[in-house]
Amino acid sequence: MSINKKAMLVYLNISIWTARKYDKRVSREIEAKYQADEAGRYNKILIAKAHLANIQKISSAARSFHYENTLPWDDKGGRLLPAANYFNYISNIRSFKDAFEREINHFLAVYPNLKEEARQRLHGLFNEEDYPDPGSLAAKFAFRNSILPLPAAQDFRVELRESEVESIRESIKEQIEASTQAAQHDLWQRIFKVVSHMSERLSDPDNKFKNSLVSNISELCDLFPKLNVTNDAKLDKAVAEIKAKLTVHDSQVLRENDTIRSQTAVEAQKIMNKMRDYLPAA
Repeated sequence: MSINKKAMLVYLNISIWTARKYDKRVSREIEAKYQADEAGRYNKILIAKAHLANIQKISSAARSFHYENTLPWDDKGGRLLPAANYFNYISNIRSFKDAFEREINHFLAVYPNLKEEARQRLHGLFNEEDYPDPGSLAAKFAFRNSILPLPAAQDFRVELRESEVESIRESIKEQIEASTQAAQHDLWQRIFKVVSHMSERLSDPDNKFKNSLVSNISELCDLFPKLNVTNDAKLDKAVAEIKAKLTVHDSQVLRENDTIRSQTAVEAQKIMNKMRDYLPAA
């Protein structure tokens, strides 16, 4: 089955008001005081950072989820979303969007008070013109998620000579194949990275590690079957081996039992050696 029947393109664009403003006057005064030329730019913090922290936290979590649950595709922000992971992806993204919009509504509701707070905090640096009116401010926040079909070379039709059309179709095929290969390489790199990290942390008895050392691998092993859009049997086999040999014991057991820790480190190294052949050339 062609890739365009098994996956789609997904875009995530989030924008947040920075609540910062370049102050040219203050920047020039600082340069004059220190007899400097083009020494820097003074940016005022219009609203205390804490009031935007929850919005930024949700945005960061949504972006992380978006990248973890999709695969690289093009240089315009499009990511490959396998159909097998669609419902998991869309459900979580909607939850992030709902949380984002709740925080925005709260922020807009208290904005007048925050502006008065800034007036007291900034004193002589306060400038009413730095602050957007509520209507304009709302437009500075956005959470956009869009899904588009993947291109299909056979669907390309335009009024050109057939030889030109066929040449363009071949170019589209090549681009799709290259992007599909890059997406699959991304999976190999992701799993290799977490196994390599486990090997490094467990190989030295003096190394400390977090509980996420095992849980991160376990979560990837559960996610990867949904992202394996090319049905790469070697990847399925590697994931099954990783799950069977590296996630049996939790981090606490690995800390307390030197023998199990050492054995797990050896298994991690063996798996890494097998995976090297499937990583893209440096």
